[in-house]
Amino acid sequence: PEPVARVVAPIDWQAAGRARADAAQAEAVLAPLRASATGLSRVRLPVLLLPAEGDWGAPRFHGRDTTYAALYAPARAKLGLFGSGTQLVAPADLKLEHAGGAFESIGDGADYSFTRFGAAYTLRITCDEPLKDKRCTDPQYLTEAARALLLVAGAAQ
Repeated sequence: PEPVARVVAPIDWQAAGRARADAAQAEAVLAPLRASATGLSRVRLPVLLLPAEGDWGAPRFHGRDTTYAALYAPARAKLGLFGSGTQLVAPADLKLEHAGGAFESIGDGADYSFTRFGAAYTLRITCDEPLKDKRCTDPQYLTEAARALLLVAGAAQ
């Protein structure tokens, strides 16, 4: 049988260039990261981050070639943004048991998965009180967070 392979995703850099946040917006997002971000200049996919204003605060950032993670700390919750510039290619006869949707409950929170410019992204929230906190039960919070994301870095290199 053919193995499942992980390959670099084709990124639409022209579309990403058109969508890049203006310099002032990008600087407001990137300025708090300059001293602590690890690997930002090495990331070879469009880097989406949440805007400077919002309940999430500045993230901790770690990037490596085709992946990155930005970790935020809104009150009584944790919010992670994960980007990947690779995709899995499976043999035609492989049957998937689960088709992922945009919003999915994960027990102590929720995931919101999407693609943009050919790269894959997931927003993951976990809440201190996951059954009571609407951010973890209602898709609205993660949907709005996904809409608010700004393209602030990343290059084909």
